[in-house]
Amino acid sequence: MAERPAYWAVIPASVRYDQDLPPNAKLLYGEITALSNANGYCSAHNAYFAGLFGLGEKSVSRLIAILAKGGYLRVEVIRNEKNEVVERRTVPIYGVDGVCPPPLKNEDTPPPTSEGTPPPKNEEENNTSIEYIPPIVPQGGQPEKPKEPKRKRAPKSVPTWKPERFEAFWKFYPRHEDRVSAVREWDRLKPDDALIDTIARALKRQVQNKDWAVPYASDAL
Repeated sequence: MAERPAYWAVIPASVRYDQDLPPNAKLLYGEITALSNANGYCSAHNAYFAGLFGLGEKSVSRLIAILAKGGYLRVEVIRNEKNEVVERRTVPIYGVDGVCPPPLKNEDTPPPTSEGTPPPKNEEENNTSIEYIPPIVPQGGQPEKPKEPKRKRAPKSVPTWKPERFEAFWKFYPRHEDRVSAVREWDRLKPDDALIDTIARALKRQVQNKDWAVPYASDAL
């Protein structure tokens, strides 16, 4: 692969704080932006990311599909005259607002350190700092009560999408670990009956293979 990662990786707030994105998807997004230094897109193969992060190629493909479905990536497949795949271009996008702009030429250079630079003379006398802003006091004389933090949603153990079909899948699947992740992936995938039947047939063949290293159910979907 001719691409050389940039010094910086870009992970915008829309990606960092999306609770529906797995942590590995956010890390993968940052690496894709680092590889989009020259042309504004990344052409690395799944095998590159798999070796870099210690994941399976199937897991990398699933993470790219999740990012594309969330509107954070656009995948373009380049074909030749014989309709053969020549290149896959992965374009990072900031949320749904637009494509990530090309980086500056000096992106590979880290910013100079300023630890040895003394602060301005009037820094200690500057009373506009947030440390000096008094709290807002209502007419009653009491300061406003701080807002309570939002409660995190409890992990789901039962899917919203076709729960009866999921239970049949979960009962037959040989590895009963991390059900919450499997439920989350099932609801994200929303497989129709035809796809569920295809998964079931493939799973029956895999179970008969004694050498099959059974992954987590979330990675099998």
